[in-house]
Amino acid sequence: MALSRLRLPSAEDCLQEFDADKDGLLSLGELGDCLNTVLRRSGCEGSKRLSGEILEEYSLRADGAAVGLGALGRLLEAATDRASIARSARSRSPVRVGENADAGFFNAEAKEASLQKEAIGWAAPSCLDTIPIASEDEIPTIDWATCHEDPEGFVARLRDACKKVGFFFLANHGIEQDVLDAGTRLIEEFGSLSYEVKQKYTMDQGRFPSGTGYLPLHSRKLPRRPKGNVVEAFIVKREHGPRNIRLEDMPWPCELGIAWRRAVEQYAAAMEELACKLLPFLSAALGEADSYLNPAFRSPLWRLRLSRYPACSGYEDGQYGIAPHVDTSFFTLLHRSEIESSLVVWAFCSERWVRVPTKPGALVVNAGEILRQVSNDTFQSARHYVLNASDHPRSSLAFFFNATADFKMPVAVGAGGGPAKYPPSAYLDSQGVVQGE
Repeated sequence: MALSRLRLPSAEDCLQEFDADKDGLLSLGELGDCLNTVLRRSGCEGSKRLSGEILEEYSLRADGAAVGLGALGRLLEAATDRASIARSARSRSPVRVGENADAGFFNAEAKEASLQKEAIGWAAPSCLDTIPIASEDEIPTIDWATCHEDPEGFVARLRDACKKVGFFFLANHGIEQDVLDAGTRLIEEFGSLSYEVKQKYTMDQGRFPSGTGYLPLHSRKLPRRPKGNVVEAFIVKREHGPRNIRLEDMPWPCELGIAWRRAVEQYAAAMEELACKLLPFLSAALGEADSYLNPAFRSPLWRLRLSRYPACSGYEDGQYGIAPHVDTSFFTLLHRSEIESSLVVWAFCSERWVRVPTKPGALVVNAGEILRQVSNDTFQSARHYVLNASDHPRSSLAFFFNATADFKMPVAVGAGGGPAKYPPSAYLDSQGVVQGE
């Protein structure tokens, strides 16, 4: 099903209406008035919120500069994309949060708003020194080499980790260290570009698919929180289905050449292969047949986030490298390059914040909101964030793995018994789309 796009006026028409002093530029105040007014006239629900988000992101990116015709055109295109996606998600997801699955309605916007409010109450500390290193019980290690020698034991350990904390190490996973090291170099190479060059690939300018490209330092997006994230990132994704987002559509930096792009694609391919190998074991951990998840993952959707956290002596209260959040994915495969343990996780089993220890060669795996929902709330989607209070920058590559974008996944009732708490729903029905992924 194609997105139902809003129709907004042209940049020329907007300049004519909202440029009070007729200098061919809109001040930030005029831009905010313009976006809110044209979105409201088009019938966009939440026009004030959406226009405020776009204005805030532009202001951070352009340091408050006035907007000319070209930039205004890109901002209007971005507003059209984001409003159309939100409207399409509402029309596809007729499911209210907290209601019985039989009602058949899941409100992704309400879920995202609920998570944002909840995150403020998590009382996540901003001082790394006060947070203990996790024990083996809190962040267990699962050895991939045992999955064929002792498949039942492997499934039992996987189920236990997903139920107790939603985070675990995967050791001996088969991805060569050279591949992981090459991934870290990709971040360093992108980070070496000048800000002026990186700015050409900034997310949500209307030139690339929504949720792809460069997120500058102190962005308040992904996740959206009161203070900006002290991290810069570059995001690519592949999504077959109604939106048909292809790798060739990504904002590949021409300054880094085709070799950089190919290396990113090779890294993502290695992660996708491993993620697919995990599916039969996750099916069994959910209490279903090994093939249970196969139909949902015939054409997986994935996003790859290359993040660089600058060296930081400390953070303000309520400020983080990346703010406390839960992943919207089915599950995430994470490779980190860090001197000091900087990833912080809420360990449900001990009810405390803990730092994930460094474990060379191992990947960190965590369950996301969609897997929690499919498990009928028996698996945890753990809260987590990053504090890089270190003299050295930190790099990470997060591979967010999802089912085919429009495949409506039913609850695996075998995971927890009892009636399903959620109706079948797809990634395109999720709060990830509302966030602008």
